[in-house]
Amino acid sequence: MTNPWLEIPLTDYESHMALPAIAQAQMLADGLVTALQRFTPDTVAIVGCAGGNGFDRIPASTRRVVGVDINPDYIAAASTRYGAHISGLELHVADIQAGPLPFEPVELLYAALVFEYVSLPTALRHLAQACQPGGHLISVLQLPAEQLHAVSPSPYRSLQTLPPLMRLVPPDELAASATLHGFTQEAEYTTMLDSGKAFATQVFRRTSG
Repeated sequence: MTNPWLEIPLTDYESHMALPAIAQAQMLADGLVTALQRFTPDTVAIVGCAGGNGFDRIPASTRRVVGVDINPDYIAAASTRYGAHISGLELHVADIQAGPLPFEPVELLYAALVFEYVSLPTALRHLAQACQPGGHLISVLQLPAEQLHAVSPSPYRSLQTLPPLMRLVPPDELAASATLHGFTQEAEYTTMLDSGKAFATQVFRRTSG
């Protein structure tokens, strides 16, 4: 079966996420900026980068920026938008479940609304290989919300192909699996949006090679 993420047009995804009633694009970009300000890494990889949400806010002091997405059209759009503007930009079409990731390890991995669509053990094994010892993984998980759809209704109907693939992951489950793959959780906090949806951000440190 074809992964639904390969069939969703980038314009649909970005328009959906930017709707005022959803407002998740801004939240995810803000989360990336917060992580960069906290850890000031020389190298960062954004997993599930789509068309480069938040790339325009990455400081020039970040020497190497890696974008990863399963959809080649998304990566092509990110290249068109930012290839000439971000020094040291690397873009890769890759499935984090399929095998080792095609880039050298980085100091910071940012994976927002990614783990809902993958096998945790497989994805975390490959992400651990892509994170330098002492580096950090920042995750953002959607939390369950009573009387709200996991994928918010919107005019962009292509996104309604996602619910069969999507599984809301409890933060404790992610933390337990991350621990098995050489990460230690350092922090966790919750963000509540006006839509009523809540999201858990977890900060993990890579503790072993």
